[in-house]
Amino acid sequence: MGLFSKKHKLTIDEMKKEVVRLIDENKDNVYKIVFYSQPEVQRILDNLTERWSNAGNRGEPIDYATAEEVQVLYHLARKITSMRPEELWAKYRELFMPK
Repeated sequence: MGLFSKKHKLTIDEMKKEVVRLIDENKDNVYKIVFYSQPEVQRILDNLTERWSNAGNRGEPIDYATAEEVQVLYHLARKITSMRPEELWAKYRELFMPK
């Protein structure tokens, strides 16, 4: 890559794979907990599960995501995994376990 090369824009399929890699394959469970606790993620997953079920449970639920849904999931996954686990635990506790 040269100094002036364009940044590679991910395809929808690449974004799907990256969400799985960043969240589902992550060994640190805090990323899964925080990601799947997001209301937007829960809403999207509800829709995906319904579409997947209507399609006879073929493939994976993420296969039934629209481009917009994949982009939302991807950007949330990137945002969440950009933080250190201890930062995420602190934010999670603050939001979901108030004193």
